Amino acid sequence: MIIRKNQAQAERTERETFGVTDTVRLAQAGGISQYGANVQTLQPGARSSNRHWHENEDEFLYVLSGEVTVTEGTEAQVLHAGDAACWPAGVPTAHFVSNQSNQPCSYLIVGTRVSQDVCHYPDTGRTLYREGNAWRLLEANGELFKSGVF
Repeated sequence: MIIRKNQAQAERTERETFGVTDTVRLAQAGGISQYGANVQTLQPGARSSNRHWHENEDEFLYVLSGEVTVTEGTEAQVLHAGDAACWPAGVPTAHFVSNQSNQPCSYLIVGTRVSQDVCHYPDTGRTLYREGNAWRLLEANGELFKSGVF
């Protein structure tokens, strides 16, 4: 299936703690189910998520434009167009992506989709458990924070 650049529209998300992000869901537009592939554009000051790592899913990021700051643990590195970052499943390298510049930055983010995954958020102490389309997010003490269906 061919997806022309104007066929998959960007979805804008504005969250108080993460800023403004535009996401084009390419894998979804193409009907792909074994991995996710999105183009994300972070506006100045935005970030992708809380610091996290996956037990069963690989993640790959390729910078398309602008400056993307990748934070792994306490280390921050600026990536430019043509640079990439990889996070293999099961390696506890907690990370997030942010835009610390005054211009938008865009990157391709690709991740495997597995039926079961555990995602750790060390800064909040929360853990996300996913089984099929169902998920639950637990606090560090094991209490349920949220649950739902993807």
